[in-house]
Amino acid sequence: MSSSPSPTIVITGATNGIGRATNELLKANGVSTIPCDREPCTDNNFISLDLMSPTSISECVKAVPDNIEGLINCAGVAPVSHTNIAVLGINWFGTRSFTEKILTKIKPSGSVTTVASRAGDGWEDNVTDLNQFMDRSYDEVAKIFEIENLAPARAYELSKELLIFWSMIHAASHASIRFNTVSPSSVETRLTPSFKEAFKERSVNNDNLRTRAAKPNEIADAIWFLANPSNSSINGIDLKVDQGITAKRKIAQINKNKGGT
Repeated sequence: MSSSPSPTIVITGATNGIGRATNELLKANGVSTIPCDREPCTDNNFISLDLMSPTSISECVKAVPDNIEGLINCAGVAPVSHTNIAVLGINWFGTRSFTEKILTKIKPSGSVTTVASRAGDGWEDNVTDLNQFMDRSYDEVAKIFEIENLAPARAYELSKELLIFWSMIHAASHASIRFNTVSPSSVETRLTPSFKEAFKERSVNNDNLRTRAAKPNEIADAIWFLANPSNSSINGIDLKVDQGITAKRKIAQINKNKGGT
């Protein structure tokens, strides 16, 4: 009896960091991966992708075969001074555009797994603003929110809040494709110095709540857990990989509120 063909999954941002770890993990588990990135890698299936370029997005989607098992969005940039256009352009607008264009190539029962961030944890408090981003272009949104005047950390938070909210909207409306997000706290990658600088005023609080930064392979494990076709009932969740930071903060807030009553 012949074995079933291995699933094919597209991975953006697959050349470095979390994307690279995810690509390696999936291949080790028998998945046929299609790594996509601005920076080339040695995989034979590599496709060039620049999420700031509509032309590149269209060409990449065209090169992807039909009937793939899923998409994993790992591509993203860190917040630094004067990069709000890139942060929102890549992390949100480019990722949204690429994902929505490639949906027709994902087979029924497939999935979209997107790397968000614990920095997007406040999305529920900002739904009114986030709704204004859903169907607008960057230029339209920039006029409303003065994007270039945002602090770099806030631009990054906003991009990740959007990804979480948008994924949940799709999870609630798509009958056949699963949408989930993974939200890490600090991860050891080449982007770590930029994150530390952008979030330096807030990092002390989180440093008291975690023992170390996560490794990219730990985040890859969480991504594969959500993207694995075997986990077909998991849909519409934001999986925190943060050493319990979210739980500690929530319990601390509950205790604070209890003490104030």
